[in-house]
Amino acid sequence: MQLFRQPPPDEAENRFNQGLHYRDRKKKEFNFDLAVESFKESIRLNPEIERYHRELGKTYIAAHLLAVSRGIGNGLALKQYLDLAVDELNQALELDFSQTETHLVMGEAHMYSGNDQRATECFQAALVAASAPFSLSPSSFIDGLLLKSYIKRRLKHLNQGKNKKADTKMAETCLKQAIAYRDEGQYNLADKQLLMAFQFAPDWAWLHKTICKLVS
Repeated sequence: MQLFRQPPPDEAENRFNQGLHYRDRKKKEFNFDLAVESFKESIRLNPEIERYHRELGKTYIAAHLLAVSRGIGNGLALKQYLDLAVDELNQALELDFSQTETHLVMGEAHMYSGNDQRATECFQAALVAASAPFSLSPSSFIDGLLLKSYIKRRLKHLNQGKNKKADTKMAETCLKQAIAYRDEGQYNLADKQLLMAFQFAPDWAWLHKTICKLVS
């Protein structure tokens, strides 16, 4: 017998969960536009929830990558999504400045926009938030260590500057091949080509600009 039952999620939470479902590119129901609309509706219903803004921001940031590997189709220029992402993430930070993931995602947004100084500041803020003293379970402790390691890799990437040995021709070839696979419905192969493009690309800002050019 269950004495204490969890209250049913409200409509805002239902719409938020729908957004997570539609955003999952591994699911056959993947739909970028429906994910965005679901997150926006959850925010309309309850604008005071930090994670609603954060997840919408993450979705906007992923737009150009999803355009390559899955295709998106609401007609908004890809270069506009980073501004939308930063706006949502700023709102999330106003609601709760302590969230590590929000600072981290904000840093990645600035990496794509080419603002390395601002990205560094965000990653450093994420590292501070991730290192804040609080009680952790064994699993969350391990997750925290992995998260801090990830943030440090991002900072190292920025501190090293652009990789002058990067092969932009190969990176662009990988992106074009990913788009071709996407158009054929071979999404796993498209994902692999996109990951290869990251390996060849000199920096995230170049990658973002090149994707915007290819899919416009």
